[in-house]
Amino acid sequence: MNKLITVMISLLATLFFVISCDDMNDIQREYAEQEEQVYLGKVDSLQSFPGFGRTKITWYIGSDPKIERTIIYWNMRNDSIVKDFIRTTPGLQRDSVIIENLPEGTTHFEFRNVNNKGETSLYSSVSAVVWGEDFADGLRARKIVSRDFDYEQSRYKLSLSPATRGDSVVYSQIVYKDSKGVEKTVRVERESNAVELPDFTGGQEFQFRTVFFLPEGIDTVYNNYENYKSPTAVFDNGEKLSLQGHIGSRYFERNGKSLYEWNAAGDLIVYTLEEDGSFTYTEKYVGVVPRNVYRDFFFYDDDKFIAISTDHKVTMHQIVNGKLVSVGSTFGTGFSMEKFIPARGFFYSLAGGTLKTWFAKNDGTLNGSLGGTVATDFIYAPSMLFNFQHLVGVDKDGYLYSIPITTIGSLGSKNRIGSGWNRFKQIINVGPKLLGLDSNGDFYEFDFDATNSYWVLDK
Repeated sequence: MNKLITVMISLLATLFFVISCDDMNDIQREYAEQEEQVYLGKVDSLQSFPGFGRTKITWYIGSDPKIERTIIYWNMRNDSIVKDFIRTTPGLQRDSVIIENLPEGTTHFEFRNVNNKGETSLYSSVSAVVWGEDFADGLRARKIVSRDFDYEQSRYKLSLSPATRGDSVVYSQIVYKDSKGVEKTVRVERESNAVELPDFTGGQEFQFRTVFFLPEGIDTVYNNYENYKSPTAVFDNGEKLSLQGHIGSRYFERNGKSLYEWNAAGDLIVYTLEEDGSFTYTEKYVGVVPRNVYRDFFFYDDDKFIAISTDHKVTMHQIVNGKLVSVGSTFGTGFSMEKFIPARGFFYSLAGGTLKTWFAKNDGTLNGSLGGTVATDFIYAPSMLFNFQHLVGVDKDGYLYSIPITTIGSLGSKNRIGSGWNRFKQIINVGPKLLGLDSNGDFYEFDFDATNSYWVLDK
């Protein structure tokens, strides 16, 4: 029995081998009958270089003498161009192409060599970066950090942020029209941080942009123009109010509707801003904020006030039934700064030109223990915050400056917007009004604009 099984297994193995040999012969016969596929030499060593709305691609072609053209595909092979190949050397030869009108971003390209006989190479591919407006606006462009308009001399002095290492800045460009309407283009080299625009009249616009050349690219890159406008001179000494002020009082506004006076006796006096711009006495809290306890006091937010004590502690308060009521406990110590300016959700402290932000919650706690420094050269006195959007201050020569702020208190570029303002000892904002208090205790009221007007006061 065992011998029979052995014989049968041997017969089956022999039969399987014969069949396998027949199948293998059939496969070999099939390929022998086909012509051998011939491929041209393919594109090698592809390299791309970014440009603005375009790209440059280089590659090498080997010694294959049958190559006549290179087809370049992109956009899922829906777009293509044909580059004729003209051999000039018998060996390895470099070729290149610049492809225009490409979208910003990354584009995938495929290369294939062909000839008139229908012979082709295998595909080679490369991805190329294309620059556009978004890329240009994302570069480290220079900024205008201050604008100093001199209406008397019809000139505009601009200060620029310095160029930094590796920013690829070549120069900056300013375009404006002079008083005769002639367009002028000014080039500011990367080494220069200041420029003066002569024959520049009030209310004129100018455009500013930065020009880059990145070493890895093929194009000069221009970011979008930023538009600026010089202020228009306004000759206005303000309207004198019947409200009598006091140099020793601290004035501040509340919600753009009321003017508060904290006088030398510690009284808090409230005046309401009327539609005609006048102020009406509303109420008085006698001795509610004693001067021997507090050295500064101002409205903060909601119904909350902030006080700085004579021993430099910071506390939050409400006025309830004519009395000063604490909100929480002391939330800051060591606040010996010379001045405080309230904002929305934070307040500024000023000492020796250093301006810091302090974020206070309405429960009488600080949101963070350390103040953030936003300026080290804030040398304006008097100063105030106008409409929670611009810090406005007077320098030692009486020039008025406006500096936009962000919601977190950082500062934008400063802009000179007036002259002769050293006649005032205090400036206060109430709604759309700016009040100037002179040494005689007289208030002068302005329908104020912190951006478009240059306020010229009589000297």
